[in-house]
Amino acid sequence: MSNLTDSNSGFGDRLRKAREARRINQTELAGKTGLQPSAIGHFEKERRKPSFANIRALAKALNVTSDYLLGRTNDMAGATTVFRGEENLSDGDRDHIQMMIDLMNKRKSEK
Repeated sequence: MSNLTDSNSGFGDRLRKAREARRINQTELAGKTGLQPSAIGHFEKERRKPSFANIRALAKALNVTSDYLLGRTNDMAGATTVFRGEENLSDGDRDHIQMMIDLMNKRKSEK
């Protein structure tokens, strides 16, 4: 079985790099994920391990894949890019688009 992890950086380091690349602090990331700022600090220092649900929330908030955070890939690009130029949108724009998608899915399920 091949080792897919990058031995040079663990979860905490990758979390910090992704957060800094998005130019947000621990408190802002905590707000986007519903976690406490101290939890983000513990994860970055690798004093605590996040649950699967927390990894998903962190990846979504940082627009990276959980595979990146877990060291399975070195590509920080998010898994949720669905159209050209999405990476250039603000978080507010992404939230607005997601609300539109949710509304369309709701309408479709009501038919």
